[in-house]
Amino acid sequence: MWEILKNIVCLLIINMIAGIGPFVIILLGIAMFEPADNIFAKIFYDFSFQIILLIVIGRLFVLPFAYNKLENSINYKLVSKFIKKLKQSIYLKLTMLVIVYFIHFPIGFPSFNINFFEQLIQNIFLGLFGNYLVLYIWWYIEDKIKNRKVKID
Repeated sequence: MWEILKNIVCLLIINMIAGIGPFVIILLGIAMFEPADNIFAKIFYDFSFQIILLIVIGRLFVLPFAYNKLENSINYKLVSKFIKKLKQSIYLKLTMLVIVYFIHFPIGFPSFNINFFEQLIQNIFLGLFGNYLVLYIWWYIEDKIKNRKVKID
């Protein structure tokens, strides 16, 4: 039981870190309305847009790095099996994309009042949908590079 719980918590933490973009934007937006009385608040205010871009773009690469690290993990065998199946199965990839598409709720509320394409764009840039797209593209490029190396050798 402990093994299953440990693996689930590991995946949840990785996905929570990867999906933190909207919360950071909200916190930075709130911080921008604070008065810039001291030097630290002014520096934070001046660099807030760069911080938002760094976090929003940087979080897209959390899944590729974490999943590559955990793919051959001895301590997280279930996560390792899941990653290997996810890498091989197109149906599991599509299922994950559908699941993470419907999980994303901006600012905690479902956005049923916007159309499909607006929500898709929002999910790509702020939700886990974009993270999994980057992960799948990462694996595709990685596979092509490995195949190219095998052909050359």
